[in-house]
Amino acid sequence: MFLPLLRYFKGTVDFYAEGADAESFYTFCSKNGIEIISPQKNGYGFFAKTEAKNYKKLKKPAKKYGIKLKLIKKQGFCFFVKNNRIKIGFVFGFVFTFMFTVLMNLFVWEINVIGNQNTPTENIIKSAEEMGLFTGTFSKNHFVQDIEWYIFRENPGLASVEINIQGSVANILINERKTETEMVPDDDVPINLVASKYGVIEKMNVYDGKEVVKPGDAVLKGDLLVSAVYEDSHNKLTLKHARADIIAKTDYNIKVEFPLKKTIIEKDKIKKKTYKIRFLGKDFLIGNSKNCEDFPFEKKSKQLYFFGIKLPISIIKTTYFNVKENTITYSFEDGKTEAYSILSKKEKTEMKEMEILSRKTTEIIKNEKYMIEADYIVLMNIAKEQPIDSDVPWENTDDMS
Repeated sequence: MFLPLLRYFKGTVDFYAEGADAESFYTFCSKNGIEIISPQKNGYGFFAKTEAKNYKKLKKPAKKYGIKLKLIKKQGFCFFVKNNRIKIGFVFGFVFTFMFTVLMNLFVWEINVIGNQNTPTENIIKSAEEMGLFTGTFSKNHFVQDIEWYIFRENPGLASVEINIQGSVANILINERKTETEMVPDDDVPINLVASKYGVIEKMNVYDGKEVVKPGDAVLKGDLLVSAVYEDSHNKLTLKHARADIIAKTDYNIKVEFPLKKTIIEKDKIKKKTYKIRFLGKDFLIGNSKNCEDFPFEKKSKQLYFFGIKLPISIIKTTYFNVKENTITYSFEDGKTEAYSILSKKEKTEMKEMEILSRKTTEIIKNEKYMIEADYIVLMNIAKEQPIDSDVPWENTDDMS
């Protein structure tokens, strides 16, 4: 039973050996270890079979004894595979792809964060990883509610967190808290408005409280502009949260400087390359980055795919560069242009709530720096809140005075 099965897997060849000296040919093959199976005499020859590997060995003695060999049939597993290798390859490939896809779906290969606008995605991913949810982990091995709670706790500003794991993809759905416009509470403390700096009052818009100054008055820093103490029509004193826009003409000053010599650190030739293979969430380093920590570097990550299926393998290449110093020297004209550019940017940020009436600039070159000092006359709101303590009753109201 075993021998026919073994011959089937090895493969056999049925043939006809024809010639006057067929018996001598058969005897020679038997003595020299070339097995001939089930010979049957027929005319000037015989029918027989032999293992596939022995059929080629018959050709030399056949030529010696003048025997003509005729191949009748090939049979066995090896010939079946050879004749059907395309079909078998297709079936094997299909089965392998199917099994591979099923296996891959048992692990998390992709994590998506959806719905976050103010909370950085990296922070949410980091929180998930700290709870064991990262690429390459078994998808059924996560306590989703614990991970949701941890992400919610570690990232202020979230209203809710929901994790859906579908196959190899984990979606982290984020709902952030809505930030409403901050309102000044009415029930904090009574507030006076005082001058944040000296100036001449040009215009006043008082919304709550009692004005103490009027347009045309000159005030110093700290002077009372609008009082929280308010007297109603019945001569009753109450306290309010004073609110007003007090527009005054005053001065403003900005100083900027630009170095006429700059030392710039630039990347030079490649110093070293290292590779990291990330497999099933684990990193395997190829190469040594010792003594390269302080050098500039670039990282590139490449995800591997198999017939469009994302594999749990990515290759991260880190390239370290040598550095070189370049000293750039600017002319006075270039320095002036750059300094005024800086001044323009500061005006847009620092003075966006002011109206500029005039500007006078002074330029000097000192210590290899181009310096500009700008003096302005501006219209700006100089009202500054100042909480007070008083025995007068505190009225929690938004009524206009």
